[in-house]
Amino acid sequence: MTGIEKLHLPEEELIAPEIKSLRLWSKIIAIFILFFLIPLLGNFGIMEDPFINRLGRYLCFAICAIGIDLAWGYTGILGLCQAMFFTLGGYAMAMHLSLPEGGGDVRLEYHNIPQFFFFNNVDVLPKFWEPFTSLPFSFIACLLIPTIIALCFGFFIFRSKVKGVYFTIITQAIAWGAYLIFCRNELLLGGTNGLTNFYKGLNQSPNWIIALYLISAFTLVLVYIFAKKLTYSRLGRLMIAVRDKQMLLNFIGYRASSVQLFAFTLSAFIAGIGGMLYVPQNGIITPNVMRVEDSIWMVIWVALGGRGNIWGAIIGALLTNFAFSFLTSDLPSVWPFIQGGMFLAVVLMFPDGISGLWHKFEKEHKKYNTKLWRYGCTLLTVIIGSILLKVNISFINSNISIQIIIYILVFIIVAILLLASKEYSGLALLIISIFFLLEILGIMPENMNHTIYNIPLKYVIFIICILYPSIMSYREKKIILLDTIKNNTKTIGEA
Repeated sequence: MTGIEKLHLPEEELIAPEIKSLRLWSKIIAIFILFFLIPLLGNFGIMEDPFINRLGRYLCFAICAIGIDLAWGYTGILGLCQAMFFTLGGYAMAMHLSLPEGGGDVRLEYHNIPQFFFFNNVDVLPKFWEPFTSLPFSFIACLLIPTIIALCFGFFIFRSKVKGVYFTIITQAIAWGAYLIFCRNELLLGGTNGLTNFYKGLNQSPNWIIALYLISAFTLVLVYIFAKKLTYSRLGRLMIAVRDKQMLLNFIGYRASSVQLFAFTLSAFIAGIGGMLYVPQNGIITPNVMRVEDSIWMVIWVALGGRGNIWGAIIGALLTNFAFSFLTSDLPSVWPFIQGGMFLAVVLMFPDGISGLWHKFEKEHKKYNTKLWRYGCTLLTVIIGSILLKVNISFINSNISIQIIIYILVFIIVAILLLASKEYSGLALLIISIFFLLEILGIMPENMNHTIYNIPLKYVIFIICILYPSIMSYREKKIILLDTIKNNTKTIGEA
């Protein structure tokens, strides 16, 4: 058996039946929410179109995050040009969508070509734009352009054995150079204004919004399955070996640079997929999306979710972007501090991110084995209660006492279901999930937006709720530590 075959993933360890059941039900709930609950709420008008459109765009970010995790989390390559690859895929699709063949909003007075050409004294569609009149060509270009560019740059970088911080600096320089090039009007790609004036129905028509959302969700699931299969394959073991045991890999005759090139190119390919799906839902693409700051922000997604876990990258991308959306709307002056705090917290206190909290929950669940239906019923109770308060039911909306009764019932049911549980990491994850789900689905009760000292009530309740499992977990650790010290002292005394 070679050194590579001896390497194993943490997930390959013997998994207890209760942990398998926990993971299975978590996946079932995620699939149910993505493909059934959200479209259902959208069709009944409970979840408004802008909320679905926003979620569709953030799913595209999650696709991009998977590529980052494969390169950084599994192969140890930290690049700061992933936003550039994402934008390149977006531009290729935007070029098609801005033309009349793609439904672009063009006018006869502008020669039936995108309007920005008129302001650049261009009357005829440039030659390099002509292939993008074809949707199949544009689709292929979205995937190949970032892939080929990553392959070319990566070949020379890895062949020169550039690694570590030097690789990061080079990719940062590449991204900055690309940003400056795309800002120039001479490139005939819209300059700093980018490309826009697509078919308005793409992000305004309910049918198009739902369709693009479902395509994004389905693509995310496919990319996740592919990435998961890859990490368990022999090639995935090679990627992990490059990250953890590169000297051993070189010693037994493998070329680490080839594996690094593959991972870097694959991450660009996946980023292109995300950019391609992002543009029609966003309605515009500009060079600002490929800035170095955006690439750093993408790295924070993966770090917060937990590098080296594909699902962690997805959760990290969704949580950080939704947190940005909520907080910049509710508490805009506070967001920069929270953004910096998230980065510091991941580096100093939670190096494994959200996935680390989940693994801790699995250990607690294996020990205490709280019935899973308690978590499911809690989630369902809160969602149903929030929907009842959200929908336009006259006898509920006009009667404050009924609203109070609903709040009290939800609180009592949740308390009965969860207060007896000692799985404090699970409680923390459930509280986070409930808060973000209510915001994502747009069913957060209006009363929760009332402010206390200029802070919305929902954030006050969230902090109070999250403090309970945190304090109880700390208390349990302290008791265990004291018991350990007492037992050790007793053992020493007997000796």
